[in-house]
Amino acid sequence: MNTSNTLFLVGIAVVALIIGAVGGYFYANPRSSYDAGFTSGKTEGRKELEQELTAKAEAAQKAQESIAAQAANPFAGNESNPLENVTTNPFEKVKVNPFAQ
Repeated sequence: MNTSNTLFLVGIAVVALIIGAVGGYFYANPRSSYDAGFTSGKTEGRKELEQELTAKAEAAQKAQESIAAQAANPFAGNESNPLENVTTNPFEKVKVNPFAQ
């Protein structure tokens, strides 16, 4: 009986070690632990936030570019022709042949 009790206790110890090893693996493995969903959600949230911030930055930059383009346009305020009062022909005194005198 002494050997059967010892064998029974060794069997229980081996089963307990196997259960402990499997439990330790699942407890230490981040993909299957409780924190896996939290960390993946946190990284996805960070990516969404970065995309949102870059979209806002691009929209602000486009708005600033359009404002700068409107400010740089010299004809934006004038509805009339800037050459309306010019009466001379700029092509009357043009030399056609540069070698002729």
